[in-house]
Amino acid sequence: MAPYSFQPVTISHNPGENEATTVILKLWYNKAELEQIIENLPPGLTINCWTIVLSKLKGVVGMENVVKRRSSACAVGPTTVEEIQKILAIANEYKLPLWAVSRGKNLGYGDPHKRVKGSIIVDLQKMNKILDVNKKFSYYTVEPGVTFFQLFQEIQAQKKHIWCSSPSLGWGIVVRIALDRGWGYTHNGDHSNQICGIEVVLPGGTLVRTGMGAHDNSVSGPLFRGGYGPTYDSMFSQSNFGIVTKMTIWASPAPEGFMQVHLSVPEERDLAPMVDILRELLLREKIQNHPVIGNVIRQINKHGLRKDFWNEDTSILYHRIKEIQKDLRLGFWDATFALYGPKEMMEYNLKQIQEAFKPIKGHVLKETAHYPEPSQKYVNALDVPYDLQTGNPGLRPIRSIEYRGLDGGHISFSPVLPSDGKAALDFHYKAQKICEKHGYDFVAGLHMNLRHMTYINMIHFDCNSQKDKDSANALFVDMVRAARETGYGEYRAHIEHMDLVAEQYDYGGGALMRLNERIRIR
Repeated sequence: MAPYSFQPVTISHNPGENEATTVILKLWYNKAELEQIIENLPPGLTINCWTIVLSKLKGVVGMENVVKRRSSACAVGPTTVEEIQKILAIANEYKLPLWAVSRGKNLGYGDPHKRVKGSIIVDLQKMNKILDVNKKFSYYTVEPGVTFFQLFQEIQAQKKHIWCSSPSLGWGIVVRIALDRGWGYTHNGDHSNQICGIEVVLPGGTLVRTGMGAHDNSVSGPLFRGGYGPTYDSMFSQSNFGIVTKMTIWASPAPEGFMQVHLSVPEERDLAPMVDILRELLLREKIQNHPVIGNVIRQINKHGLRKDFWNEDTSILYHRIKEIQKDLRLGFWDATFALYGPKEMMEYNLKQIQEAFKPIKGHVLKETAHYPEPSQKYVNALDVPYDLQTGNPGLRPIRSIEYRGLDGGHISFSPVLPSDGKAALDFHYKAQKICEKHGYDFVAGLHMNLRHMTYINMIHFDCNSQKDKDSANALFVDMVRAARETGYGEYRAHIEHMDLVAEQYDYGGGALMRLNERIRIR
């Protein structure tokens, strides 16, 4: 088997991003090259039997598409549904654990690593066809290897007036993000709730299309989720019940206008009214996408490395945070969100927003409007300075991992809370104390929706410090348990912590897990 070789990043259309990201990835690659690759045989297989399995896998996908990958048995790269079905047949014959990934770029959740030691990784990134970009009904249909960069660039090439919705890093995979319940930043950014029909290979090799797509030559498959009978799309989210090979996702029509809005509030306690006001504005559709709230530590991260502001082993003390806040002219909390639509509608909604925030003393609200070029009817995302809220993918946020060291990493702690101001502030104080105990800063990012928020804490660490890595892991475990005591659970977890997070869902003595384990699909 051949190992992976390093390739410079070339996917971004934004100036300078490819070069800057290549530097970071080359650092990771060089470090990994110094580590010994340990091949783990699948459970229960002898070396002789594994040699036979490898030969069969190479016969399915070709020798060049069976490669070494650290801590797994190997990775195989199919390019067709038929090849996936043959891989599954081999896996069933020899009782091999499989772990499907697209590109494995989910930083903070485990990258392309497997859950079970000795798994064969099914790497789907070569199945990367964009099958349909539909302007009339505003959707796209893609294979599981399509990146947000690829999709955005294809929409631009076809001159279709729709906006995809990219996550923070545009090298992510459209299908994978939707299946993991990740999100983008346009008003259709809740990807898992925009899925309308999937094609999936079941463990036994059967190919199924869900919803209206279960008709041969269906024309309504991308338009109506329900179909006839039970609905199965969500069954394949965060599960190993099958390998998704095609998915349709609803998109946002390009708007007649786009307005960036930035809000900051000066005091720590202002989070509570800020959240409550935003919730009301969302429920009454004055704001169309989901606001993202960050604390001052999150803003510091955008201005430099931690050591530039605080070079002690402790978390940054409150008096120093207030000094930095003053020096950088930051709010203690800031929020970004957007308005979409005709000028008259955006200006009306903006007035409602301005009125709503008047009770918060010292708040600052700034907005920037963008309208179509004179010859255009709709806003082109490329005509707006880079903004994820237009669906324009990028790579800039990757620099945030350098916060505690240039060779940096992070774990994402992602509990779900009500969109309630008191709940948000109370959990902020609780999480902050736990971070202080471990010598970490509470880097908070609250992604608000109508009724819930995902209260993400970026647990950064220096990959060259074992103490840092151990502390980050211990902090995560403490945060999970503290959230559970308050009635909150994570919606997503790092591979190393999946079992821990699953254990928190303990109603009925773990009835949900028992149900999941009882379901066997052939």
